[in-house]
Amino acid sequence: MKYQYFYQTKTNENRDGWITAKNRAEAYAALRKQGIRPYRVVGDDPVRWQPWAIGALVAALTVALAAVLLFRTASAADGLPARRCQIVGEAETVRAGVADGWAAVFPLKLDRHLALYAQPGWAVQHRDLTDEEVAGFAADLAEPACAVLPGDGPEVRQLKGIVAAMRGELAARIAEGGTVRDYLEFLDWRQEDEIAYQRQAREQLLRTPDSLREKALVNTNIRLREMGLPEIGE
Repeated sequence: MKYQYFYQTKTNENRDGWITAKNRAEAYAALRKQGIRPYRVVGDDPVRWQPWAIGALVAALTVALAAVLLFRTASAADGLPARRCQIVGEAETVRAGVADGWAAVFPLKLDRHLALYAQPGWAVQHRDLTDEEVAGFAADLAEPACAVLPGDGPEVRQLKGIVAAMRGELAARIAEGGTVRDYLEFLDWRQEDEIAYQRQAREQLLRTPDSLREKALVNTNIRLREMGLPEIGE
């Protein structure tokens, strides 16, 4: 697949380019090795269904992906996010949910784990997962995505839409021949990279001359918003 990427040089010059990679995760990794930190990579990951050795696993993943796609379609119709973003609503509700791992929202451990990475740029405490835990996540993926309920507040509705989309990413990654652990490691890498990018953006803004800072702030926040990261206040 061919992806277009956008980045900014150390002298605040906006540039773009093209890179060929198997998927967006590999595109990001290849660019990072080149010393490029893109603030946006445009392109959709391919979904290639391949033969599986275990028929039961094929059936489970097919059901899981179909359920996720149906949920995402319904979510889009309801105006729910289909990609990671900052959850809008009561800040205290979001902080409380993050603090307890959204245990009151998601009964499945996979969904609670994905919810930790739902908001770009939020710090997530990394821990090494056992093979047993990873196998449990794979089993959870075969279960239906957590449905939006009438009593759900806007914060929970948004979160469920994001987690359903992440389930779709995971199911597609496995369908391409990847593993659950591969995707979980990618989540850690992406979160750390987003935090580093946001920190770098703040530091660069502080180094910008006062006469150019207002314009730089606008451009910086545009990039952060496109990445779903929290914007920098004036």
